[in-house]
Amino acid sequence: MTKQNALYGDGGVDILFGASGNPNEYEILVPIDDIEIEAQVREEFEDDTYTLADLGRSLINDGQVNAIILRLNRPGREKPYLLVAGERRCRAALLVGLTELRAIVKDYDDKKAAIVQVAENIHSKNLTQIEEAKKIDQSLKEFSIDEVLDMYSISRNRLSKMLGLLNLPDQAKRLVTEDLSADVEVINAVRIIEKHDPEKAKEVVDTLKESGGKANAREAVKAVKNSVKPPKKKEEPKKPATQVDVFAGAKNPDQDEDKQTLNNQPSRESVGLVLSLAYSAIFLQNGKPKTVLDDMSRDDREMIESWLRGFYELGVQSKDAGRDALKCLRDEHFAADGIGAFALAAFMYGVARDTQFSLLNIFGSVKS
Repeated sequence: MTKQNALYGDGGVDILFGASGNPNEYEILVPIDDIEIEAQVREEFEDDTYTLADLGRSLINDGQVNAIILRLNRPGREKPYLLVAGERRCRAALLVGLTELRAIVKDYDDKKAAIVQVAENIHSKNLTQIEEAKKIDQSLKEFSIDEVLDMYSISRNRLSKMLGLLNLPDQAKRLVTEDLSADVEVINAVRIIEKHDPEKAKEVVDTLKESGGKANAREAVKAVKNSVKPPKKKEEPKKPATQVDVFAGAKNPDQDEDKQTLNNQPSRESVGLVLSLAYSAIFLQNGKPKTVLDDMSRDDREMIESWLRGFYELGVQSKDAGRDALKCLRDEHFAADGIGAFALAAFMYGVARDTQFSLLNIFGSVKS
């Protein structure tokens, strides 16, 4: 095993990760069959501008510029090495018949390997935005916000936008992933169109793509949104809430107390998008709750008010707040962060009973 390969010099990934001076780290020419490839951050391997076949031809004609990164495999595994970064190069090499690649073996544990895998992909722009967002979201379950910001070298604003991206429906997501628009108003309008008519949403996104940025995106989506939204029903006086169980819906007398379900409530997916963006704005970007509420569309505000009021009424009518709260936690309706934090705050205001339902109070609780 050689510590350095004169043919490839000192460039490639060493520039990104640096030489460690660790005697347990070295450079080798490794048979691809000796590498175990686990699920990686990257989910899409083909690129319209630089396909796997193109990369394979480059490996043959120009040589391997960057080494792949390996670690020693876990005891008892069949293959001696575990891939950390470079799956696309491995796939391209196999596609064109290469059997070996230059690799740097690193002395990494699971945590370090995960960080390096993402760093290599993000900094070389190999990850789609969705893949990057999924990895960041997973990291937030294991590390603090500050640790994640430092780990990925991103700002709080960037973190907020990435997390919001995960909750977008397909056509609204295309606006971001295909670099068609980063305008929140346009994205939100397409989300609403998609809710009522997915085909219309696809058509308007296709039109924006074909225009090459020349079309007025706001005007285009506004016209379609107005055409698909049903007319508003005449408002009826609100009826007193019936008993609500942990699923925040009206009680069905034919069901027992533990099997009540949500009725006439907006979908969690729609609510999740709006509240996830609100949570990011308030908690991650230190925004003012009143400003966040004021910036919402009337439709979105009415939707989340209806959804959160269900949890508030659950608190008002609860005869055993501890039991109901634990059930909501187990069913993942409540949480310390994100959409679940809003639901928990609404429930607790209801438990207090002498507190009127207020979106501003609920949003303020999430901030604090």
